[in-house]
Amino acid sequence: MYVKIETDRLNFVRYNQKELRAETYSNFADALLTDNADPRDVGQKVVLPSSFSGGPRYMHQRTQDAMSYVRKFGKPSLFITMTGNPKWPEIQQELFHRQQANDRPDIVARVFHLKKEAFSNVLTKECIFGKVSAHVSTIEWQKRGLPHAHILLWLASPLMPGEIDAIISAEIPNKDSNLRLHDIVVTNMMHGPCGETNLSCSCMEDNRCKKDFPKDFSQETVCGNDGYPLYRRRSPGQGGHTCTKIVNGRTVVIDNRWVVPYSPYLCDAFNCHLNVEVCNSIRVIQYVIKYLMKGCDMASFVLQGISPNDEVSLYQAARYISCSEACWRIFGFSIHDRYPSVVQLQVHLPNGQRVLFTEENASEIAASPPNTTLTAYFKLCLKYQSADNEVRSADEEFIQHLPYISVSEYFIFENTTKTWKPRKTGKSVQLPDGRLTNFKQSAVIGRIHAVSPKQTECFYVRLLLHHRFNCTSFLDLRTVNGQVKDTFRDACLAHGLLQDDSHWRRCMEEASVSASPYSMRHLFAVLLTSCNPSEPLKLWDANNG
Repeated sequence: MYVKIETDRLNFVRYNQKELRAETYSNFADALLTDNADPRDVGQKVVLPSSFSGGPRYMHQRTQDAMSYVRKFGKPSLFITMTGNPKWPEIQQELFHRQQANDRPDIVARVFHLKKEAFSNVLTKECIFGKVSAHVSTIEWQKRGLPHAHILLWLASPLMPGEIDAIISAEIPNKDSNLRLHDIVVTNMMHGPCGETNLSCSCMEDNRCKKDFPKDFSQETVCGNDGYPLYRRRSPGQGGHTCTKIVNGRTVVIDNRWVVPYSPYLCDAFNCHLNVEVCNSIRVIQYVIKYLMKGCDMASFVLQGISPNDEVSLYQAARYISCSEACWRIFGFSIHDRYPSVVQLQVHLPNGQRVLFTEENASEIAASPPNTTLTAYFKLCLKYQSADNEVRSADEEFIQHLPYISVSEYFIFENTTKTWKPRKTGKSVQLPDGRLTNFKQSAVIGRIHAVSPKQTECFYVRLLLHHRFNCTSFLDLRTVNGQVKDTFRDACLAHGLLQDDSHWRRCMEEASVSASPYSMRHLFAVLLTSCNPSEPLKLWDANNG
């Protein structure tokens, strides 16, 4: 299929049957997904690629990258939300007479960017919560235009339950001992109040608060639930403090049940809404990562006359952009930040890599396609393969046990030569026996592209690459104990990476004693549609008598 790629300010991609041009598009593989191969999608396909910041594919890639941190470091330690404060003196002193912060989104964007950079330095360089192994952040905007940042931190030393109260509080500070912090918390960190006191509050749904406020009083922090901990919230009779707020013209006394968890140090330093939560359970991982990567705000209305194949028009039609976000993008500020970097590794079938060609060089490209990260890994393993398996150098011994997913930690893929080159900086790599190699290890994390199980053989290639070391070719990848398997699926079965059909075979054998042929066919159809047998043809042949 020939492909034409055009680029405008959104850097979108158009597909047709005429010609190919690819001077401006660097992430071609991400634009071709499994749903694009549907024969019912007739006509021109317009794709919004992952190279466009904020698009669906871009957010999907960032989500997969964030999950790579979970694979490497486990569950995140802290989930932090920082919201801009229009009362910051840096904003107020730049406003003209009678202007408000929402009249100058450019100032709000610049000040928040500086505050966010200072905030990140406090977390990652000053390490007020401890040494940070990894962090991910994303910028979003409220409907009223204020920017806010969502941040995930992975700490090198996990927080113990007894340490939570020292860094996170869900109580109103003592007004007499710390008046500044008291005023900041009362102004920025109080939820609502909602409920019967204020039924018109935005968080109310079916006469109930969506955020589950007010919380219950608790004399101490409890970490036994599956989400966030139950923070210490002492009642007024147990030493807790109260404050007053005016709601709908009435003065209401509120207590610790309405406090959003915060860090006293950070709130005092930055004077804004700073929600700090401990990720207590493994079940919270998927929620917080999807919450960070949910994408832009959308407006809900009926659309007519837009082709479902035109992703750019669909993205533009329902997009909501505030003035603050527009200024942020005009200034070129980063929307996402992360550390360490994630290298995306390609996966494909033999001769199944994506190539760009024209009529003039089609034959040359077909005869000698350029290396991908996968085929270059095969050549890297072949280069360091020793002829004498008993006597290996330290470098050869290391490559013998280097999985594909970890190759980017020690090598850099050069796009010019399409080869893996050893890194020149990082920590020296030492073998378990004490021998020192010539390789350096960096903090980079590798991630193999996700593959749908519907792409069966490619899915099994990806599965094998996670468990096999020192593979020099696709043929070697299919070889198990010196025997070359017919398919990659058979290789996975031989390695025990897939379930066999022994239990389904016994099910069919037991049913054959008393069931009619019609019932047997019906049972086999149920197994096919609901049980996903590994070898359906062999299961059919074994019971087709």
